[in-house]
Amino acid sequence: PLTSEEGQNNIMRLSLASRCFVATAVATSTCCSAFTTKSNPPPPSCANGPSPLAAVSDTELDRLFNKYDTDSNGSINREEFRAVADKMRASSRRREVLSVAAASFGSIFVASGSNTFQWGQKQFRSKYIEQDAEFSQSLVFPTAILSGDADLAIARTLRERGFTPQNTLFAHSICSDEVNNRSEQLVPLMSRRWGEAFALGGLGGLPFAGKSGFSAYFHHVPENGKLLIMFAPHVGIGPLGRIGALQRDGQSSLSSACGAAVGAYKELQKKKAAPVDPVTVLDLLKDEDTATEFDPQLGTIVDLLKPRLKDIDESTDSIAFVTYQMYGIIRELLYGVLNQTPDLFESCSEVAIVGGLMINRRIGGDFFQPLSFETCTKDSKHVDLFETTFGERPSLVPILGSEEAVERLFVGGSQVGGGGSSKQK
Repeated sequence: PLTSEEGQNNIMRLSLASRCFVATAVATSTCCSAFTTKSNPPPPSCANGPSPLAAVSDTELDRLFNKYDTDSNGSINREEFRAVADKMRASSRRREVLSVAAASFGSIFVASGSNTFQWGQKQFRSKYIEQDAEFSQSLVFPTAILSGDADLAIARTLRERGFTPQNTLFAHSICSDEVNNRSEQLVPLMSRRWGEAFALGGLGGLPFAGKSGFSAYFHHVPENGKLLIMFAPHVGIGPLGRIGALQRDGQSSLSSACGAAVGAYKELQKKKAAPVDPVTVLDLLKDEDTATEFDPQLGTIVDLLKPRLKDIDESTDSIAFVTYQMYGIIRELLYGVLNQTPDLFESCSEVAIVGGLMINRRIGGDFFQPLSFETCTKDSKHVDLFETTFGERPSLVPILGSEEAVERLFVGGSQVGGGGSSKQK
């Protein structure tokens, strides 16, 4: 309590300030509309100008002050002030709880919204799909599934093996094309599921991060954790079923997808290193788009694609053939780095690798054609997870034209550290 002479002389002034403080504190902590309204917000300070409680009636002011002035001496002492402080602290804690609850609800709502979108996409896609594009896809990518279904299937299999967002570091080797980062494409879906994602790929999906990039990725994994790598080239399908074409959002004309793969194929035709091909999707690229000067990534793709084009004239579709061979190129490079990393399992306990083709569609959803899925552990135990995850393997010989063309997709073996290959006939 105030006992000094000066304090007693200023009791009325302090009493008014106390009343101001109590009313303002309670109004702030309870968000009571009686004190703070949209039309009468409280001013920031009562040091100058009109009182901040001008909008509060004298009766309400007295009621609030008397609530905390328990000894009715007209001032607020330490113990009475403690009650005000406790009230403010409790209110602050309530606001924190409400904020956390709101954030949690929001995250659940977003996740549920994504799941609802995927459900609606599957249930109603028959009402709006492009029939020609659907037919072309079934012809050359016979077991392709919606990206959302692929994400769920992969997660279900890995969950049974102890993969969690907390112990797993996800990486992907896909093309830089922005179409691969649409919210319902496979990589964004997997990134949201597994958390942070390490980007290994460049043009065409080739792992241009190289050994240095892979080394960084390996050493970022949680202690005794797990690595998950997804790799895939991509290909568009136009509304009339043209493989390698895509009508992008905001554009009225078609463009190529994958532009790097189609461009490399066109460049090889210009160099007479590939059979003459009348496929019209090549016309979507201008000659300057395929120039390899100062373009090391495209130049690398051209060099690696060239020896893989044998039997392309026997295939169902030449751009589909090129896309499958791009898968083989990425796979060979990726496994090459893994097999040349003797200390790989000093950083992690298990590596899971899933590979396939990403299929871009204007409407009807983006798809994934799975081609491989396996895991390897510290003790060199290799497990093929493909059929338990995706079902029967696709028959590729009728699509690519020969068994040799299919075998080229899996050159170098399919197991981390070497071993046999898992070929699809």
